[in-house]
Amino acid sequence: MMYCVKCRAKREGKDAQAVTMKNGKMATKAVCEVCGTTMFK
Repeated sequence: MMYCVKCRAKREGKDAQAVTMKNGKMATKAVCEVCGTTMFK
């Protein structure tokens, strides 16, 4: 479960993938199933 800022609710993300952020930390990037906004966790 990730928090979608646009929907203001916790949602499941689709097409989740592990990415490395600029500061070197790992994160999970996904797309909100309802509105299509990119979410990070």
